Amino acid sequence: MIPPAELREIAFFADLDDQTMADIARRVQRCEYRPGEYIMFEGEQPPGLFFVQRGRVRLSRTAPDGREQVLAMVGAGENFNPVPLFDDRPNPATARAMSPVHCLLLPRDALLALIRRHPGLALAALRELAGQLRDLVVLVEDLAFRSVRERLARQLLHEAGEGAAVLTHQELAERTGTVREIAGRALRQLAQDGLVRLERGRVIVLDPGGLARVADGDAVLREDRMEQK
Repeated sequence: MIPPAELREIAFFADLDDQTMADIARRVQRCEYRPGEYIMFEGEQPPGLFFVQRGRVRLSRTAPDGREQVLAMVGAGENFNPVPLFDDRPNPATARAMSPVHCLLLPRDALLALIRRHPGLALAALRELAGQLRDLVVLVEDLAFRSVRERLARQLLHEAGEGAAVLTHQELAERTGTVREIAGRALRQLAQDGLVRLERGRVIVLDPGGLARVADGDAVLREDRMEQK
């Protein structure tokens, strides 16, 4: 049995009452994955709802030609794969551990049984689904309306946080919906502008403020063009 206090460290469970937490703690399972190990595959039946305690998980879809589109990077305290648990369809994405990952798994049958008994759990699941839907809307907006240069700047800023982002060219291409060659040209321009430093197989952010101006600049230009029309 997982200690309920351990579960409360995950935001999904933060507002649930003690009885609900006790019932969840009896049904949740621990899972561990090595870096590079696949947790689940697109198109397979969903094992349940995963909660990441430690590490990072990449969610992606693969095109027929082998290209990947990264949908999200899931970190500690977050969850993934709720959608197929409620529509009874296969996994919409592939999940892969990008570091040593420690997860909790709430199996599908147990989750649905708990939701019938504890309405507060249903509301928590709806909040998470709504948040993930908003994230996907932002992703679609980026792919449809932003240039590769702008998307790269936004992604680097997102990854950098308060420190320096260290990402490979391939990872950046996958996360911004382009191919490595096009991402490489945009990255070299950012490096010439002094915003990033390119090292062997990785990109390091030097000027977050400058990247923010790049990320906002294309949006400003679009607004000017629309006003001119």
